[in-house]
Amino acid sequence: MTEQRLFRSSSNRLIAGVCGGLGKFFAVDPTIVRLVFLLLLFLGGGGFLLYLILWIIVPEEQQAGATPQAVVATNTQELAQSAARHGPVVFAVILIFLGVWFLLQNLLHIDLGQLWPVILIIIGLALLIPGMRRS
Repeated sequence: MTEQRLFRSSSNRLIAGVCGGLGKFFAVDPTIVRLVFLLLLFLGGGGFLLYLILWIIVPEEQQAGATPQAVVATNTQELAQSAARHGPVVFAVILIFLGVWFLLQNLLHIDLGQLWPVILIIIGLALLIPGMRRS
């Protein structure tokens, strides 16, 4: 019997292939894995930290025979390059999200923390619709 190993996907990726690799490893749709990470993100921020750790320690499919030290070095360099390329955009999106969140909370005088399931549904639809258009 062949040992199944966890790899970051090079074909099914939105950011670093972590969710695509986890989906393949556990035989589930990567979109479900992405939604779990988003849920963890909104429930205390653990999803972001877990994703970064997996990005650093899990090898890509092409790194199958590499040593753990080489994998960590390569992945850390990839993470740094990605942050330099996309960091300002991600930071801007976070600021806009927080601004809209606080504005709605002040205008509507309701606890938006109760609306997180709706927010997850909207994010999930936003992730699914572009993929459906490509197919």
